[in-house]
Amino acid sequence: MRLPRLVRVLGPIAVLGLAFTAPSSADISVDVSPAKYELQTQPGKQETFPITVRNTSNAAVHIVASLSDYAVGPTGNYAFAPPGKSPFSLSKTITINPREFDLEPGSFTQVRFSVDVPATAAGEYSNLVFFTTRPTRHGAGLSIVERIASKIYVMIPETTRIGGEIDDVKAQSLGDSQHYLVDFHNTGNAHVYLSGRVEIKQGSVVVDRVAFPQGMLVERSGKRLIDAIGKKLAPGSYSVVALVDYGGPNLVAGQANITVR
Repeated sequence: MRLPRLVRVLGPIAVLGLAFTAPSSADISVDVSPAKYELQTQPGKQETFPITVRNTSNAAVHIVASLSDYAVGPTGNYAFAPPGKSPFSLSKTITINPREFDLEPGSFTQVRFSVDVPATAAGEYSNLVFFTTRPTRHGAGLSIVERIASKIYVMIPETTRIGGEIDDVKAQSLGDSQHYLVDFHNTGNAHVYLSGRVEIKQGSVVVDRVAFPQGMLVERSGKRLIDAIGKKLAPGSYSVVALVDYGGPNLVAGQANITVR
């Protein structure tokens, strides 16, 4: 997956870094594979796995690998933190080899990650690994840095469970549309992806049905504010029923009664 700017992060992760000059055919370009690595293991084991880093440009690059903790907020925004800050991170037990390396044009290397899974581990843990290039000078002393991330999930299958609930359902009239705001809470210990819909009824008649955006990520113990936009409603009383599919055996539902004036 490529983003069209010089500074890119693979997957649904915010773009970071520096981009002070216009793109050109000689701009550095680094890809990682996989963009997401899911490792199933057991407590107390040591596991090693590779991530491939490829230089697709026509210039040599110097790359530094580093780990980061992160959280995904209610609107899907990423917040990064130092390794070991999150209770659901194994970054303190992960080693990287090599941590720093050079890549010639068109070449690739495999970076090995070793994780010592704690004997008390349960559920799912996650980290980001960033691959950052050394600043490259362009005209007038300007520099470009490219930063790309791969996400690592470590899962203990026997103790991993998914769960979810709706905390609240609200509605707002904005302009020519109606916004239905659904607060979802991940009550499990693994990440989930959401889909679903809201149904708006007046009496027993469904007057509108609005699908949620697909594939909304909610990390372990996280929350998500779902904003579903429907047509403007005529004045009157309605019931709003939210149905969320988080991948569990059943949908979860929430309801609110609203009055449009």
